[in-house]
Amino acid sequence: MKILRFRKSERLIHWALAIPFLVCYCSALVLVVFYNPAPDRPYRDIFSWIHRVSGICLTVLPPLAVLRCSGDWKIHFSNIKQAWMWTIDDIKWLSLMGLAFINPRVRLPKQGKFNAGEKINFMMLMGTYPLYLLTGALIWLTGGALLAWLVHIAMAIVATPLIFGHIFMATVNPETRAGLSGMITGFVDRQWAKHHHAKWYEEEIESGSPNPTEAPEEESAPLGVPGAADIPTLFAMYVAAQSDSEDADSEEASEDSSDRLIIPRNP
Repeated sequence: MKILRFRKSERLIHWALAIPFLVCYCSALVLVVFYNPAPDRPYRDIFSWIHRVSGICLTVLPPLAVLRCSGDWKIHFSNIKQAWMWTIDDIKWLSLMGLAFINPRVRLPKQGKFNAGEKINFMMLMGTYPLYLLTGALIWLTGGALLAWLVHIAMAIVATPLIFGHIFMATVNPETRAGLSGMITGFVDRQWAKHHHAKWYEEEIESGSPNPTEAPEEESAPLGVPGAADIPTLFAMYVAAQSDSEDADSEEASEDSSDRLIIPRNP
């Protein structure tokens, strides 16, 4: 059985941020590592414009996604509140995560909708997103702005372990990569959610959802380990999945159904 973890609006905002940010990051990495030591190397302008265009997309697409999904503002404010609300269990989770990765017998504290690592990513994004746009605009429009360039680069360096950690957990780590489907179709395996996000599961699912949705269980293919080249494929999968999951949030429950996709209640 699968349950809804992320609604369409949440997924749309996530990808509106993630895709242009990753393109920005990769193009900047090429410019700094390959072209800064030798600016006369060919095709520099191509990567420079890729970085600028992706920066424009990073500026425009997330606000458009927020406006497009304004009807779910309560969900988004709830997500922000949860990301910034820390408990002792979050601190314990961070301190034990490394040991749990090595030793499966180490039990991590229960987590809510977002685990402590996801909360750090959330907070980092909210804190640096305006600064990325501001410093990027200054670098582009002034042609120099050394201080802006240093801040821009420093934020990217700080974000690097978070980016790779997030990608690793979502695509490589066998214990957590099952959660990637939540950002593509919206649905995750019920037992996986119960294990990795127990607090959220108990509050939203076991307490009783007013909007259960009936649907047959589907076999899913094993999740591989995508690379950077697979990002467009993941986005295409997300877009294609909307036709299957778009109406899932509003469908009524069928009586006496034992095999259902369960949608948690609104916050």
